Amino acid sequence: MIESLMSEENLIQRWDILDRISHLINLLGILIAIITGLPQLNLTLFGLDIGVQFRWITDVVGGEGVRRILHRYIVTGLIGLAFTIHVLGFGLRKKKSNILFRFKDLKDLVAYYGNKFFGRSKPLLGFHVPGEKLLYWVALTCLFILGSTGIMMWMRFLYAEYGLFRMLHRVASIILSLFVLIHFILNIILPEQRPVLKAMFINGKVTIEWVRQHHPKMFEEEKQISLTRRRTIKMFLWILPAIGFSYIFSELLQKPRYRIEDIIVEPSRVMVGKPFTISVEVTNIGYREDSFQIQLSIDGKMVAEKTITLLDGETSIVSFKTTINEIGRHTIEVNGISKIIEVAEAPPPIQKEIADKFKELFPIAYDFIPVMKDGKIMYYEIYDAEGMLVGYGFHERVYAPTDRLTVTGIIDLDYRIKVIDVEKLKPDIHVLNEKILKPDFENQFIGLTIEEMNLSPEGKIDAVSGATISSTLIVETIRKVLEEVQSTS
Repeated sequence: MIESLMSEENLIQRWDILDRISHLINLLGILIAIITGLPQLNLTLFGLDIGVQFRWITDVVGGEGVRRILHRYIVTGLIGLAFTIHVLGFGLRKKKSNILFRFKDLKDLVAYYGNKFFGRSKPLLGFHVPGEKLLYWVALTCLFILGSTGIMMWMRFLYAEYGLFRMLHRVASIILSLFVLIHFILNIILPEQRPVLKAMFINGKVTIEWVRQHHPKMFEEEKQISLTRRRTIKMFLWILPAIGFSYIFSELLQKPRYRIEDIIVEPSRVMVGKPFTISVEVTNIGYREDSFQIQLSIDGKMVAEKTITLLDGETSIVSFKTTINEIGRHTIEVNGISKIIEVAEAPPPIQKEIADKFKELFPIAYDFIPVMKDGKIMYYEIYDAEGMLVGYGFHERVYAPTDRLTVTGIIDLDYRIKVIDVEKLKPDIHVLNEKILKPDFENQFIGLTIEEMNLSPEGKIDAVSGATISSTLIVETIRKVLEEVQSTS
């Protein structure tokens, strides 16, 4: 009996080959999209960051570059191919399609699941279950939103705020995932759906008895369509998505390009024989990860080269540290972007005692360049080991009627005092009040700007009792240094 029912005479074609191929390709594309999209899902539920919980997927698939290729190129290709095949099948279909979701389908949907779960009367159904129609249009809408917002974010054709596109993309992905999951579960738990599930993955055929029992109106719907002008046009509709996706991929498969922003030279005053840093901002403006060769040339001669690997849209700073041993104007060029700099004679070297003091107060200090005015050192520019300007230093002598002192200090890049140290000019010199050498007095200066650099009540510094003149001279000295730094840096 079973063999008889499953014989070819008792089978009817429910899904043709194009329907099955497009369905399976689309399913594969959606599954890959969901899996590779989870690590980037910006969603918090019950205090749990969903995206963070799935970051391990990125490592499993081979890294962020591979994840992006899968989520973008592979998913776009699979769903684009599935859609093109679906449209082709729609055009070649010889029987009328009833996929539109109407108000009657809504009532049938309620009645259908009322029958399955609550034993109510069963509606008469045609080729499609109302739930399938709903899923079809929800999936079509969500895939359109996902595709359009995803490609616009990917290709950076943003006609609105990036956050809006990301929100739409996220909402559509959640809705589509839920509908696909529900569709999959119902096809497994509902016994009458198992034959059609099997048919979708094998030969597309189900028994006539199954159709009469579950889709009795299907035979009424399965009417042949004559070859009209309208149907002839529909047969060639697949060309439109094929051309559209071909154009998109022709853009996306172009070799990645990069953009280099202006050259930054630090320190701004380059001294002959002194190391300085040349930095550029490199951005991958292509659509996938790639490596780029960044070359530094000085006066037409290449002096350094670095390779940088960037994800699509990623920006990174590339720095070169070099020296120039000739005074005068020189042309620096990084991959076609050029800048002319003036190399000046190097100032006198810093005294070892002062350099050691700066390093004691500011451990990241590595190099010191004096800033001169009328042949006198006004202050020092301080650089770290990477050649980046990190602050300004000063070392001044203060002569009061009763005290002979030195004031050494560091000023940060926001022109605030970072630290100072007040010491005797010589160890054997007597000072009137030793408190002027103590942290309680020195710490008052930390964080102050030039506007706050006065004795109280006008400013924020309390003078040391018995050493008011010395306190005043120290404040004035530091104030003058701040004025000089702000006016010349």
